[in-house]
Amino acid sequence: MKSFIIDTLIGIYTIDATGNFLNYRDFEGKEQKIIDFYSKLEEGELGEEYTSLLTELKNSGFSLFIFDNEELYSLTSVLLQFETEFDPYSLEFQNFRFNLEEKLKNIGINIDQEDLLKKYKIINEKLIRKKIKQAGEKKDIQIIQTIETLEFIKPTISKFSNKIKEWYGLHFPELTDKFVEDDVLLAKFISEIGNRKNYTKEILESKFSLSQKEVKTILKLASKSMGADIDLEMVKKFADQILSLENYREALESHLDELMQKTAPNIRAIVGALVGAKLISHAGSLRRLAFMPSSRIQLLGAETALYRYLRAGNKLPKHGLIFQWQQIRGNPPWIRGNIARLIAGKLGLAAKLDYFSGDFFGDTYAEEIKEKINQIKEKYPHPPK
Repeated sequence: MKSFIIDTLIGIYTIDATGNFLNYRDFEGKEQKIIDFYSKLEEGELGEEYTSLLTELKNSGFSLFIFDNEELYSLTSVLLQFETEFDPYSLEFQNFRFNLEEKLKNIGINIDQEDLLKKYKIINEKLIRKKIKQAGEKKDIQIIQTIETLEFIKPTISKFSNKIKEWYGLHFPELTDKFVEDDVLLAKFISEIGNRKNYTKEILESKFSLSQKEVKTILKLASKSMGADIDLEMVKKFADQILSLENYREALESHLDELMQKTAPNIRAIVGALVGAKLISHAGSLRRLAFMPSSRIQLLGAETALYRYLRAGNKLPKHGLIFQWQQIRGNPPWIRGNIARLIAGKLGLAAKLDYFSGDFFGDTYAEEIKEKINQIKEKYPHPPK
């Protein structure tokens, strides 16, 4: 048998397919009860009264629960494991909601339309204020802001570094063209030493972690440099800005790791803080990631390639953002799809644990992934013919 679950600002009501009342839970006109119920929905929780109401229906023989509230439908399905259906256009819902005043009179609840509208306005305003406050406090929102800032800073550092290579290369081209590939190290050379005539063995050994061979090479390059003598004051200030940004990037990554450890430890244990944060950011929130099927998690970030596949029949992508995880990127191309499916499945479970329960199984999942990757590598040692 099926039951229709209808949530209102007066209470939660259940009717059968003929529109007859089955049971209900009244909010008793208490604003705080109403706010608590809908706030918990936003946080992915179900109240005790609601849970007991549906359990009573289940015990009475009702096996299918139909909703027009999508969040209530999703949470009931995931948390209570009941058979559910989402049908917002059902006539049963429309008939009940359009005739709410009359329907409630049948069970002894008297409220007129004007009072109902006033209550709706007051409760809606309070819920919006609470939502705004909670949004700023949510750790996954902070994760998204942090990773987006990191994604902005990294290319900025890279662009700055390319420019300073060109600028300092006018003065010491041999260092920028033949020796230094590390952008941050070059910025440190410029900031600490500057003029090529100031490169000495003592400074290089005391301020930089270099081998004896590297020290000798730099000194030789400096003594024979063909670069021009230019004013390096602004170049050094530019280098200081790069180092400042790099220090900030490191601090942000450390902060992100702490946020991920507190908010999504299971995801972090599988793919690390950076990749995990990118997945949460791309999904929009930890909640959305928790409700995603593994097939969608696998292709998060590859929407353009997927669209080309659907539209023009191009090659179907095997992975999206999760390709950045070294266990996929570092393995042969012909098994990356298998590994991506494996990781996406575990990430789906990890996201649910992080969002709903707080239990930690990340280390167990990571170990299982490691074993299964080894099995995949043994099964497919060579590319298909």
